[in-house]
Amino acid sequence: MKLGQSFLTKLLERFETLISEGEELLRTSETIPAKYGYNDWTGESFERYSAYQEINWPSFVEWRTKTATLLAHVIPKDHILYPATETLPKLQPTKDRLEWGTSMLKGVKNDLEGGFLDNIFLQIEAEVASDYMGQAEHLLFEGHSGKFDHVPAAVLAGAVLEKGLRTLCTHQQPAIPIVSAKGESKTLNPLIDDLKKAGVFNELKAKQLRAWADIRNKAAHGEFDQFKKTDVEQMISGITNFLADFLA
Repeated sequence: MKLGQSFLTKLLERFETLISEGEELLRTSETIPAKYGYNDWTGESFERYSAYQEINWPSFVEWRTKTATLLAHVIPKDHILYPATETLPKLQPTKDRLEWGTSMLKGVKNDLEGGFLDNIFLQIEAEVASDYMGQAEHLLFEGHSGKFDHVPAAVLAGAVLEKGLRTLCTHQQPAIPIVSAKGESKTLNPLIDDLKKAGVFNELKAKQLRAWADIRNKAAHGEFDQFKKTDVEQMISGITNFLADFLA
């Protein structure tokens, strides 16, 4: 399954909800007729105020807030549309502005469905990985003191690395399979080898990754005396930097 597929489904549902809400605001808007005055000097009538569509203000503010929040999280800061998202919090409750906002939601939703904003998943993955690596560091330095107090941090860091490598595999063109021919999930070293063969990183980087994979494997199989706390400290720092470089 493609990375973040369940999240993508929820994201698209959110877009659909906000598009429907925007269209409903347009549908239920009240037409305020033009107001005319009379010039006593010339005897001619004139238009004081043009006709307009009055949008329900509280509902519009709620829709505008939700739309601004959604698009700010979905559209990357280096994307051509990002400046437009920064104007949304100040969007005025007029018919043409509401139509513009709703159309923008439709356009971005279409790009998401077409896979043109796939880098959002890499960014989300990078943020999640960063959080978990922070937890690993917390385990390493603030856990219970003991001979093997660094083992849980090694296991968690290794799991985060494996998840990150799977993500990289699924985002290659073509995608690199993350299961073997026997239908089993690939472990760290096969993932590293496949990504290296695909040119995602060089042999030097692959060698570093294998060293971290070795620590994770030793931690998972009870070989606690085969690595030290300083090894795990370097492992956490290295994995954090690797994921920031390749997922962000």
